[in-house]
Amino acid sequence: MKNLTRIALSVVAIAVINGCDDSSVAPQPSNVTIHNGDVVTNNGDTTTSTSGTTATTGTTTTGASENDVVIPDVKDLPRVALSGNISSDMKLTADTLWILDGLVVVQSGATLTIDAGTVIAGLDGTGDATSYMIIDKGAKIVAEGTSLKPITFTSTKVVLDGETPAVGLWGGLTLIGHAGNDQVQPYEVNSAFAADATNMVDSSGVLRYVNILNSGITMEQDKEINGLSFVGVGSGTVVEDIRVDLSGDDGVEIWGGTVNLTNITITRCTDDYFDIDDGYSGTVKNLSVSTTTGNAGIEMSGNTYATFDGFEITTGETQSKEGAIYFKKDGIGGHFKNGTIIHNGGQNEPNGAIHSKGVFDAANTSFENVTLVAPTELQFIGDSSADLESAFFAGTNNKAFESITDLVVELSGNISSDMTLTSDKLWVLDGLVVVESGATLTIEAGTVIAGCDGTGDATSYMIIDKGAKIFANGTSSRPIIFTSTKTAIDGEAPSVGQWGGLTIIGHAGNDQVQPYEVNSAFAADATDMADSSGVFRHVKILNSGITMEQDKEINGLSFVGVGSGTIVEDITVDRSDDDGVEIWGGTVNLTNVFITRCTDDYFDIDDGYSGTVKNLRITTTTGNAGIEMSGNTYATFDGFEITTGETQSKEGGIYFKKDGIGGHFKNGTVTHNGGKIEPHGAIHSKGAFDAANTSFENVTLNGASALEFTGDSAADLETEFDAGSGNTK
Repeated sequence: MKNLTRIALSVVAIAVINGCDDSSVAPQPSNVTIHNGDVVTNNGDTTTSTSGTTATTGTTTTGASENDVVIPDVKDLPRVALSGNISSDMKLTADTLWILDGLVVVQSGATLTIDAGTVIAGLDGTGDATSYMIIDKGAKIVAEGTSLKPITFTSTKVVLDGETPAVGLWGGLTLIGHAGNDQVQPYEVNSAFAADATNMVDSSGVLRYVNILNSGITMEQDKEINGLSFVGVGSGTVVEDIRVDLSGDDGVEIWGGTVNLTNITITRCTDDYFDIDDGYSGTVKNLSVSTTTGNAGIEMSGNTYATFDGFEITTGETQSKEGAIYFKKDGIGGHFKNGTIIHNGGQNEPNGAIHSKGVFDAANTSFENVTLVAPTELQFIGDSSADLESAFFAGTNNKAFESITDLVVELSGNISSDMTLTSDKLWVLDGLVVVESGATLTIEAGTVIAGCDGTGDATSYMIIDKGAKIFANGTSSRPIIFTSTKTAIDGEAPSVGQWGGLTIIGHAGNDQVQPYEVNSAFAADATDMADSSGVFRHVKILNSGITMEQDKEINGLSFVGVGSGTIVEDITVDRSDDDGVEIWGGTVNLTNVFITRCTDDYFDIDDGYSGTVKNLRITTTTGNAGIEMSGNTYATFDGFEITTGETQSKEGGIYFKKDGIGGHFKNGTVTHNGGKIEPHGAIHSKGAFDAANTSFENVTLNGASALEFTGDSAADLETEFDAGSGNTK
């Protein structure tokens, strides 16, 4: 009971075991968790974060800690102050820093549109000087960010003054709607704004890929602004992919209404993380909460019974009280399914993983496929603890563990039949793991796979062979993570080369494609250019890349002759000790790819690869080329941002490595800052490029003119660039 080992089965914390050859479980150091893929030490040490975005030239990082969401550098943008009422349609664009000065109200009948990548910063102040925004009933907000260009609400203290991110530096964002009920009172912060109950399917607009940071102010006694608040908001409103971090009150609070939320991540609040009140009856899908400070993971009050489908709540020992799920008063219910609770007690009051104060609504409470890890005495606590425990175990496929011993599963050798890796286990790769032809490997959202360290024949890596399939369907709040046991288990700092990587072999090769260079037993064929190797979505590959032996280098993610029927979207590769992504031949398309901190190339294509890469973001702080191309290759890159640092070694932003290489580049930016060993150009060539298969459209090169084009084909590539449409140097 007393020796519970902490584990988060997603991006928040990972189980600790002694080693790959030992199934025993050892206590995890209390100062180590995994957050957004990187180890965080809670003893004052920090490392560089990869939390969804990575620090690059042109980002704000001063004073940042491991958990901080990186914010674009907006100091040099034009500034426009927003104050008072917005009474007609208005658009906020990403080429301007928008500053909230006091209360800003979008009034009924008006629509506020916010472009992807826009930053809105609130001035500091309390009382009547508090900067916050209200979208009133009858008004709309259309804030459509993307995974690579989220919309950010933060404070001027962070983006202009360079202060360390902290709670309570501005107010927050509140939506008022037409879907209230008789429990819902006027907005507690400002009673001039109140929901009505005229339309349960009312739409207040769209919030998608929005970060709300450094928010939450107590204006005065009992008037506390949360990061994101909803008052009687209807189900027609779209709320997806939201991050709230460092709120000085609740992260998200909802009073009544029917609004549904999907992919919500909340960290470092001083009160509750997700608070629902007054008859809220919507559905929350894919909620990720990590309570390092503050109170309840989910708090519920009023006659409320919402649905939580897909959730991960990890409570730390530094949480104050109220546990993971808190039934605050009489008459509260809730439906909880497909979730994991990892509960580690509480600093002030060790309330239970599921904690109650009052008599819960048994008729409207259910649990299904929920895993709970906590000491027995901290699983169910409070006035209704016995009845809640009965309801939990009466549900379908619910499990409670006092230790994680039974959650660790080792993988080695061949997978010859269909298999599912579930998010309630920690899966450890020991040596080469091969998914064989005819088998399908399914990986649930939120699952962690950790590779043992070792080189040569002891290298831990995974191959999806031709004819096999992988279905790895993560989400933005519950990504699938491949990492190392050295980081996840031993508590070592994240670094390159701690395990191998992931390789997919397909049926869409060509006569240039050779057997897989790391292991020649695996080779693509050329039988189906539209072949599907499955789905790879919202996956992070961290701390990978090993040289098994001379000329046998494993990348973070490799594709050998993979076909266009394969879906690859929203991929992060960080800290590979070779290339981040390498593709030999094939027709596979990739969308939303983010690569950082590799020691060789970041995105390497070879041997006639002819697919399309959309929305590629690369930051080269170490290693070589942003994009390297060899073989008779001419892929399409549509939407890319490459930023090269002065500490990059060589080969520039885009590298034509040999004769006969082409490429189509459009809607992209290369910001080039030279190179430590060889200051090759933003576009660098070695050999004669394939002019017939090369084009540039709407591409911007930033940097010294002497470093725009270098190498054997520099003049011809510059001519091609200048002949294209919408290009800028």
